[in-house]
Amino acid sequence: MYIDGLEVHVTRKRIKRMNMRIKEPDGRVEISVPYLTPDSEVARFVRSKRTWLDRNIARVLAKAAAHPEPETRAEKEALRADLKERIAERLPVIEEITGLRCSGWTVRDMHTRWGSCNTSTHHINLSLMLATRSDAELDYVILHELVHTVVPNHGPEFYAMMDRFMPGWKKIRRALKY
Repeated sequence: MYIDGLEVHVTRKRIKRMNMRIKEPDGRVEISVPYLTPDSEVARFVRSKRTWLDRNIARVLAKAAAHPEPETRAEKEALRADLKERIAERLPVIEEITGLRCSGWTVRDMHTRWGSCNTSTHHINLSLMLATRSDAELDYVILHELVHTVVPNHGPEFYAMMDRFMPGWKKIRRALKY
């Protein structure tokens, strides 16, 4: 469906409210709508959110341009090898400084998060997307996941530890969004 020149992918589902999202890396607009919602109501909803859509589509496209996806399998594996070297170099330093330890780590091709931590085994996963990010951003994600080995949630204790070990972490986290 096209609304004022904007292509919108509409999916009808068994839901109560319309949900809109912008997909990375191409800035595609997807809307889920209840089954019986008329197209005119979908169009009205999109028009009411047009300023937000334009701003965030531009942000998604700028992010994709600044951090392009590898085009071939060989490029992806080269990025993976480089990232593994960087992690192997940085992780022991961060563990030594903080006293926090993980039982092991893996680089995974994750597209919706920078990292994850299994709080029972203390194994951390780091996203291949970190290969195109700075050392400061990599250090932030490593520290974030190491803190989860001690504090499984994002409560006050978690943020206190982040503040103690990396006082400027909020600025780095903001940079990761672009």
